[in-house]
Amino acid sequence: MKITSQSTNELVISESNAPGIAIGVIFIIGGAILGYYLRSSNPATAWIALAMIIIGFAVIFIGSSITIDANKTSDQLSCQKKRLIGGSTAAYAIADILRIETRKQWRMENTAAPGNRGASMPRQVLISQSVIVFKNGQELPIDHQKSSSTSIGPAVIMEGQGTEIAIANQLANFLGVPFQEIAPPSMGGINIGGPGGIRL
Repeated sequence: MKITSQSTNELVISESNAPGIAIGVIFIIGGAILGYYLRSSNPATAWIALAMIIIGFAVIFIGSSITIDANKTSDQLSCQKKRLIGGSTAAYAIADILRIETRKQWRMENTAAPGNRGASMPRQVLISQSVIVFKNGQELPIDHQKSSSTSIGPAVIMEGQGTEIAIANQLANFLGVPFQEIAPPSMGGINIGGPGGIRL
């Protein structure tokens, strides 16, 4: 998520689908390579390769980029979602916005275990997403879910997460609504450097 335009009365932020496209391309290439090299040794790999290619195309075509345009002059906030095929645009009254939240939650993911070929081990990954909450209870995501990229023991470092939170907070300040960062209950926090140190 980044700020693409800012003035006294207008703020535009956008979130691209570049990571989704990259993942889709990796699945397509991986499926094609798997199908080409293993097609004669095991016919079942052809179905796996085909499934990987289909998943790759689905990720590319279903994923969307998000553009939020907040305009104080018209008292309107518009949200545009673009896909490779199609998209949608919706408009909301700024006066109907209650707050902006950045929510974090834990999710279990399987990752490759170091030194064990083909083996995977589950680990907790911190997922984060910012949303606009309206007075009627409706919610509007302003970015895609992002997962933690680095773990240091029990600590999790969010790559670029500080920037995402800062932009969500800046949008809240621009709109004149509260900003709230919601951490998962089990996260607690870890102090680095003792008292007065950095809290994660």
